[in-house]
Amino acid sequence: MFRPRAESAARRDKPSWNMALGTRALLLGVGSLALSWVPLLNIVACVAALMAVAFGLLARWPTGWLASEETSPTRGLWGAATGAVALVVFVVTAVRYSAI
Repeated sequence: MFRPRAESAARRDKPSWNMALGTRALLLGVGSLALSWVPLLNIVACVAALMAVAFGLLARWPTGWLASEETSPTRGLWGAATGAVALVVFVVTAVRYSAI
């Protein structure tokens, strides 16, 4: 019922908003893919897609360059892939919207 003092202190030190880098990449990739179809929001989606690709590639870094964070290589791969697809959709829709 009661936790030892060291365990409860360790839980308090870790913030609740901390998530793996691959998960961040996946969320940014899916969000940017969803928003890249909307005419004015696709500019924000382009920035989110670039961040998704960057976070996804950092999560897949083989040497553990970010030692303080847990990496999620599978989610990082999917995040980078969805970010790349969102970038392609952004370019296509930007050209399409400018032609109208």
